[in-house]
Amino acid sequence: MRSSSGEQPAQPLPATALRVAYHPLDRAHELPAGVLAAIRFGARLRPEIEAAASSQPAGLTIDVGLEPLHAANSAPTPGAELWFATGPVHTGQWSDDSGSAACQVRYAHDGHYLFAAVELDEREHGGILLTAERAYAAIRRFQQQSGFPHLLRMWNYMDAINEGTGDLERYRQFNVGRGRGLGEVSLSYPSATAIGKHHSDHILQVFWLAGTVAGQSLENPRQVSAYHYPRVHGPVSPVFARALIAPDDTLLISGTASIVGHHSQHHDDAMEQLEETIRNLSSFAPHVRRPRHANRGDLLKVYVRDPALTPRIAERLRQLYPTSDILFVAADVCRRELLLEIEAISLAPQGS
Repeated sequence: MRSSSGEQPAQPLPATALRVAYHPLDRAHELPAGVLAAIRFGARLRPEIEAAASSQPAGLTIDVGLEPLHAANSAPTPGAELWFATGPVHTGQWSDDSGSAACQVRYAHDGHYLFAAVELDEREHGGILLTAERAYAAIRRFQQQSGFPHLLRMWNYMDAINEGTGDLERYRQFNVGRGRGLGEVSLSYPSATAIGKHHSDHILQVFWLAGTVAGQSLENPRQVSAYHYPRVHGPVSPVFARALIAPDDTLLISGTASIVGHHSQHHDDAMEQLEETIRNLSSFAPHVRRPRHANRGDLLKVYVRDPALTPRIAERLRQLYPTSDILFVAADVCRRELLLEIEAISLAPQGS
């Protein structure tokens, strides 16, 4: 990710710069001021902690059912991913009543960026395909009237992502529903992640970052663009970009795995998959706009199918990215043969 040569000189950063940080697990309920969105990992907080957290001046809070994993000889395990506001935070809810059941969008914005979330129970919407269709139809309609029309980054968390065979696999069904929900509306593709939860709660969670200014989508020359996948991967291709440069030059890399072209590599070998994933991440190094002297690390979120693999994966990543903040979580990846996936954020330099 971080380029070892050819970095561009630092440029003045606009006031609308994105700031993101991981927050320790033991203080996940103690959010600092100025938070636009807090994505909290692990089990739901005890009621008394939840009450204390809700009284704090935060924006949107999203609890995801992915357990953070502890890596030996590392800093305290992060329990939350914090996206900070660039100005006063405004929160609200929007209801899409166009379907048979209302769909609520929770959101927070600061005038420059918006974070929003849809959380739907599959049992109330007829399974993953129809739930994804409902969620993405609501997202499309919400975005059209939100004032933040440009999708920058999206996350999709669901139960049992690999359950089912052939085109009935839940991830393929999700893609069909997502495609139907988005329809023919012309949207620039954001970076994105789709992940399976280890513990079932029947909830499809979709949350996203949008802005008033468009980003620049990027593709990986080592990989076929996901939206051009051949039919062998399902009836509807995933619609996302491999990465996106946000308006402030922050690089938002999608969930990235051991795929070359459109084929999975190194079946059942986690460490070789890690090396291939690193090569894919490195393809974006020319787009990291950070001066050589900048003392800032990247943020990596590592989804690990088997938690027992975490120590070896962590050791290798610490060698490669010693200044990066790394969050490990237990999760399933969109292809059953893939054992890990990494998403990343390379923040733009601060100041000149």
